[in-house]
Amino acid sequence: MKTLTTDKWLRVTTLCILYFAQGFPWGFMLTALLSFLASKGLTLAESGQLTAMAYLPWTFKLFWGPIIDSFTYRAMGRRRPWILFAQFGMALTLIAMVWMGDLSSNIGLLGWMFFFHNCFASLQDVSCDALAVDILLPEEQGKVNGAMWGSKVIGTGMGAVVMGTLLVSNGLVFAIGAQTILMFIIISFPLFILERPGEKRFPWSRVSSNEPIEEIRSIKNPINVIKDLVHAFSKRPCFFAGLFILISAINQGINSGVLPVYYSSTLNWQSDTYSQVSGGPGAILEFFGAILGGVLADRFGRRKVFFLGWGSFSVLSGIFGLLVLTTDQLPYWFQVFYLVVYPALVAVGTVSMFALAMALSWSKASATMFTSYMAISNMSVVIGGKLIEPLSEVMSIGQIYIVMMFVCLAPVVFLKSMDPRPILDIKLDD
Repeated sequence: MKTLTTDKWLRVTTLCILYFAQGFPWGFMLTALLSFLASKGLTLAESGQLTAMAYLPWTFKLFWGPIIDSFTYRAMGRRRPWILFAQFGMALTLIAMVWMGDLSSNIGLLGWMFFFHNCFASLQDVSCDALAVDILLPEEQGKVNGAMWGSKVIGTGMGAVVMGTLLVSNGLVFAIGAQTILMFIIISFPLFILERPGEKRFPWSRVSSNEPIEEIRSIKNPINVIKDLVHAFSKRPCFFAGLFILISAINQGINSGVLPVYYSSTLNWQSDTYSQVSGGPGAILEFFGAILGGVLADRFGRRKVFFLGWGSFSVLSGIFGLLVLTTDQLPYWFQVFYLVVYPALVAVGTVSMFALAMALSWSKASATMFTSYMAISNMSVVIGGKLIEPLSEVMSIGQIYIVMMFVCLAPVVFLKSMDPRPILDIKLDD
């Protein structure tokens, strides 16, 4: 019987499908649905709240890592039970949303459903990352990680385009029902595919092979993990990298919450058009931005390309704000240009951030440390979403974008302090 560890194409296909499953609901929630709700009167404050509620569970990734490492059911695979649990949780939250009916007018409840769905989605993300670390061969890691990230981008784009179209033509309940069906189709992959020979498909199944299942106790004392993490972040490059990430991603939280409302209420875009542009050419350019970011990071250095991507995004958003302030009507070509280009710049910076975080993650808590960098990034986006309401009360949209450009460019002063070479030397000595 073919398993993930014995068949290369099976593991590559499965990992890509699992990452597609993460991207699809993200494109639905933060592009298609926000734009659809904006066309029905969603305010900037409500959009920021929904964005923050969707991102907040992704800050929990710091806690998921130790949990899935500590509690395993090896008879069904080290990571597969957690992936199944997370995916069924995602499906159940979608079923609950269908059962509740049209939540378009109940933004508070919809925000909580965003929250619960993304709790399971973030758990699946950590579980899939752990699965990839376990089963990918060293010579596969680079290319397959690119394919996984590309699959997530494609999923996000399709979630925006397909679900945006269904929302306009058939309504919210129908669109969520269609996504629920897709979720159950995707669940069939981890449900019927085993990680290793000798494992059970279900708890009641007989072992499918005579090969014994290796039993490994992986329960660790959480206090020791925290001590290792604190010690690691006491190193100058690690600390300043975390600070850089915390400040630089605030702009993305503001941008994600503002754009759907602004394009609908001020620029008079139809919600399906917004979703189709974001999920079509926007997603395609984002895909190539991710690939380019990895190539540039290897050639010119992680720190430089990290700042190049996020810094360029901040400058572009500042130009967006300046044009909003100084023109009666934002030129249509720039409306499209901004919507298509900014995700690619974010992708360039994000892929470089991943590479830098991997280089800076060390000590016995290296896996948890890497996850903590991702959690910091998501927390920064949550902060941005929460800032929309108080900022919009004292500033216009154009002013907010200009101010945030300077705020998010400020961490450039930390670049020298983020040099990963001292940490790489420590790794070699360990």
